[in-house]
Amino acid sequence: MARIFKSRFEGLIALQRGVRTLAKAVTLTLGPQGCNVVIKKGKNPVLVTRNGATVAKEIVLADPFENLGIKLAREAAIKAVDYVGDGSTTVIVLIDALFSAGLKGVAIGLDPQEIRAGILLATEALIEELKKQRLPIQSSEDLIHIATIAANQNTATGIMIADALTKVGPEGIISISQDQGKIMSLEIVSGINFKSGYLSPYFVTRPETMDIFWENASLLLLDQNVFSLSKPFIDYLTLISAESSHPVIIVAHDFDKEVLATLVVNKLKMGLSLCAVKAPGFGEHRQAILEDLAILTGATLISDRLGSSLEQASLDILGYAHKVTITKESVVFLNGGGNSEAIENRVHYLRETIARNRSGYEIQELEKRLAKFVGRMARIQLSSETETEFQEEKNRFTAALRATKAALKEGIVPGGGVALLQAAASVQSSGALASGVAFGFDSLLLAVQAPLKILVQNCGKVPEATVHRILSQKNPYFGYNGIKDTFENLISAGIYDPFMVTTASLKYAVSVSCLLLTSSFFMADAPIELTTPSPPEDFFME
Repeated sequence: MARIFKSRFEGLIALQRGVRTLAKAVTLTLGPQGCNVVIKKGKNPVLVTRNGATVAKEIVLADPFENLGIKLAREAAIKAVDYVGDGSTTVIVLIDALFSAGLKGVAIGLDPQEIRAGILLATEALIEELKKQRLPIQSSEDLIHIATIAANQNTATGIMIADALTKVGPEGIISISQDQGKIMSLEIVSGINFKSGYLSPYFVTRPETMDIFWENASLLLLDQNVFSLSKPFIDYLTLISAESSHPVIIVAHDFDKEVLATLVVNKLKMGLSLCAVKAPGFGEHRQAILEDLAILTGATLISDRLGSSLEQASLDILGYAHKVTITKESVVFLNGGGNSEAIENRVHYLRETIARNRSGYEIQELEKRLAKFVGRMARIQLSSETETEFQEEKNRFTAALRATKAALKEGIVPGGGVALLQAAASVQSSGALASGVAFGFDSLLLAVQAPLKILVQNCGKVPEATVHRILSQKNPYFGYNGIKDTFENLISAGIYDPFMVTTASLKYAVSVSCLLLTSSFFMADAPIELTTPSPPEDFFME
C-alpha cells in the first residue's frame, strides 16, 4: 500500500487536530453534569454512555494523520483504565491541553527536547505536591463514594463494590457474572477456587448435583501432558491404590482419551476414588498456577523443568485438601496442607511482583493468584437482560472496582480536578531554568488546570472565576462540588479521587505528549475513500 508523509510541523498540526477532536467528544462526559454520548455502529444496537474510554474507542476520522493522534491519545487513556480503573477522560484532556501548549513552543522555535525536559521536571514536582494532599481511606462510606464516582455516579454499583471489598479485602478477588432476570447480588466464595473441572461425568460422586465432593483428598500435580499409560504413571497409580485410602485428584496439562478411559474403569470397577482435572491456563501462566497449587496443598510438582518425576516417587509428593468440591467448570479446595512458611514466602513474592508490574492484564492475573493464598473471593451477579447490557455493566463494575482498590492501596486526593490545580499552585517557579525548559515546565502547570475548567464548564460555571475562587481559599481540599452546585471542602463532601488514578493519568498524558512533541517526521498509509468527513472547523476550540 502507498504511504504518505508529513514533515514535523505539518504533521504535528494534523495530529493535534485529531487529539482535539477526540478531546471535544470525550470531555462532554466529564463531571457529574457531563452529557451522554449516543453511539451507533453498523448493525449493533444503539449505545448510550457517559464512559470516556467507551467514547474514545469509537472515534475514527478520514485523515490518517489525525487518526494517528487519536490512536496515541486513546491508547494512553485505555492503559490508565487497565492499570487503575479510571482516569481515561482526564488523560485525554491533559494530552490535549499539554500537546497544544507545547506545540506553541515548537512554533516559536524552542527546542522540543528542552520543552520535554521541563515537562518532566514539572511532573516530578506535581507528584511530590500530590503526595502531600494524600489521605487514607478511613470508612466504608469513603469506599462507596470512590466506587460511585468511578461508576459514573451509579450509587447501587458503589454500594455493592464497597460491600464486596469490605468482606474480601483489597487483595481479594471479585468476579462478575450475568444472571438474567434477577436482582444484582453478592456471594462470598470460600476456599481455593480455579476454573477447571472434571473431564468425565463418570467421576461424579453426587449424581443429584452432578459434582464430586470429597474430604481428606490427595492431589497429584503434573506439569505435563498425560498422553500415554507410561510405566512410571501406572506404577504410581498402583502405589496409590495399595497404600492410600484417600481419594486422589490428578491435575495435568491434558489427558489422552485412552488414559482417561483407564482412570474411569479403575474408578467404576476397582472402586478407586479418582478424578482427572485439566490444569487451567496456558504456557507460563499454567506453570505458575500449578506451582501455586503445589505450595497451597503441600504437593511436590512433577515437572521435567524442575527435575522431578514419578519414577520411584513416594506418597509424600501428594498434596492434601481437607475438603474438595469439583463441578464440570470449577474446583474448590478448602484448607490445603501447605507449609505456612512457604505460603508466606509466595504471598510476599506475589505482592512484590504486583508492585513492580505496570501491565493491567498481568496485574489482574497476579491479583487472582494472590487471592487464592489470602483466601478471600466474592462473586457479583448482574441482572442484565442482554449480552450488550451485561458487557456495559461489567465494564463499569470492573473499572470502578479497580479504582476503588487503588484508593485502598495508596489513598485519596480531592476530586473534581482540584488535586492537580492545587498541586500546580504549590509548585515553585521555573524562573532559573533555560527558556525551553521553563516553557515546558510552565506549560504543564497550566495544562493541569484543564480537567477542572472543563468540569465546571459542563456544570454551567465560568472556569476562570471558579479557579480564582478555589485558589483564594488557600485550602488544598477546597473546591467546587458539581453535584450540589456548591463550594466546600471536597473531602468532607465525599468528592475525591484515588491518588493512583490522579498520578497515573498525569504520567500517561505526559508520556504521550512528550512523544508527540519530539517527533519530527510522520508516515501513514494513503487513505481509502471514506464517507466519514472530518469535523467542521468550528468544532475546534482555540
